[in-house]
Amino acid sequence: MRDRQSTTRTDRIAVDEAFVCEHCGHRWYYTRSNCPNCRRDRIETYTLGEGTLIAVTSVAMTPPDVRSPNPLGFARFGEVQVVGQLAQEAAVGDRVAFVGAYRLRDGDEGTNPRLTVVTD
Repeated sequence: MRDRQSTTRTDRIAVDEAFVCEHCGHRWYYTRSNCPNCRRDRIETYTLGEGTLIAVTSVAMTPPDVRSPNPLGFARFGEVQVVGQLAQEAAVGDRVAFVGAYRLRDGDEGTNPRLTVVTD
């Protein structure tokens, strides 16, 4: 696990990192220019580790150039919740971890998280 890194910017360093506000302690995943709770801009990043799937779905009607079906999972990593593409079949209650990132389709800016089921 990486040590926390203090920053005044919210560029994601790695797909498995989240943000925590140095002022109020609020935690979140998706990039923001300041804390969504107190609006301060002193932010630290930290590694999320393993989470638990709290919902799964599969999108069959996708835009051109997007895989279909596109399995998605909604996972909780402590106080932080993340929606990500599933690397394989999964069920509610499965433990998951980040397995990297993907671009939804060629030409898109940014990347999205991909989750995989953790097996013992």
